[in-house]
Amino acid sequence: MRSMKLRMMMVLVVTASAHAEPLSRATAVATALYANVDVRKSQESMSLLEGRVREARADALPDVTLFGSGTRYRDPSLLNSSAFDSFPPELRDALKPVAADLYEGTLQVRQTVWSFKLAKAVRAARFGVAFGQEEIRRVQQAVALETIHAYNTYLLSLEKVKVTEKSVSLKERHYEMAKNRRAAGVATDLDVLRSGVDLENQRAQLERIRGEAGLALGELNAAMLRPIDDPVEPTDTLAFEPLEVDLAEVVRAALENRPDMKGASLSEKVYGQFIGVAQADSRPRIDFTATWGYSVRKPENFFNNDFQKWSAAITVTVPLFDGYRTSGRVAQAVAERAKAHLDLIDLENRIQLEAKDAVDRLNVASRVLGAAELNVEQAQKALDLTQANYSHGAATTLDVMDAQAALTLAESIRIEALFEHANARATVRYVMGADPLGVRALSQPAPSTQE
Repeated sequence: MRSMKLRMMMVLVVTASAHAEPLSRATAVATALYANVDVRKSQESMSLLEGRVREARADALPDVTLFGSGTRYRDPSLLNSSAFDSFPPELRDALKPVAADLYEGTLQVRQTVWSFKLAKAVRAARFGVAFGQEEIRRVQQAVALETIHAYNTYLLSLEKVKVTEKSVSLKERHYEMAKNRRAAGVATDLDVLRSGVDLENQRAQLERIRGEAGLALGELNAAMLRPIDDPVEPTDTLAFEPLEVDLAEVVRAALENRPDMKGASLSEKVYGQFIGVAQADSRPRIDFTATWGYSVRKPENFFNNDFQKWSAAITVTVPLFDGYRTSGRVAQAVAERAKAHLDLIDLENRIQLEAKDAVDRLNVASRVLGAAELNVEQAQKALDLTQANYSHGAATTLDVMDAQAALTLAESIRIEALFEHANARATVRYVMGADPLGVRALSQPAPSTQE
């Protein structure tokens, strides 16, 4: 019954693998960058910042407005004049108000001639756009790193399944050998019982690890915003790739290239410009206003020069006292710039710590992998010798079980070290402000995927 269940499970696995989509790290990252909500939100924020630049520049351009109106009115203001009663009766009768029409068409132009606020507002908006660009890079790099880690985690889970399946196969062979030796009278029932229990324990461990692989697949699909249970066939591996880095160089590159570092510096510059914007409210400004059009009682008189009306004015505004409102705004802007500078200092310290942690993890993984490679070879030799001794009665079942466990542990440590090294490589590149993949630009469009 158990063998039938195992065969059915293998058929399901093979069927799923046959329909699984080949997927590389680069494709996974490109798919995640195309679909990720945070990336798309940062791109929309960029559009918002570009709109603010246009809004700031609008103060430097003329404001042109066309007005048109038609009025039917009756004005008795003359009858209410204090001297009206002194007019002769015949004149008072002639001055009775009569309803009339008035049509007007006017073009108005308003232009700021000089303002201390304009240039600083435009510079602040430009710094804001640059900040938005760095924010897009920061989100893209974070999403890329998260996707790479999810991809590597799935690879690790698949490798763990292979190691455990190998261990189950070894224990099955030993269990059969123990039963054969028991039948030949050279082994005890206890040997067979121990081998059987050890085999079932390992089979249970295999099911648990397969469940972890399913969860890792779901997390990888979630990172790419795909259906959680979509099958995937990874085309990349956890192969070792040497990467030699120096901590000082990593820190230098991080401080120069990290988008969050550039964003923090731009944020300080933005608040610096906001100080000037706030101060401008207490400084003089010059505005020009001009109107031109027609005012007629009869529509046919439009464009008759006798009915033209126009005006032009230069206005100088000099604020004298606003109840300390401007000084309060300036104080707020100064405080915001000081906070932005402190955030920049804090970020520098955190980047140095991240750089040390990433480099240390990379170096530790390299050393562990070097030791694990040799240990796997030695553990395999030890198992081969122990099994040979057991077949000749020179070793016990416990000896074989210990040797099998040692080999499984050595192989597990090896794939864990490959996993840690692969993640550390991506993290070092991320900390340095580079593409975590190390092979492509993050702005690449999404690839086509198989349906």
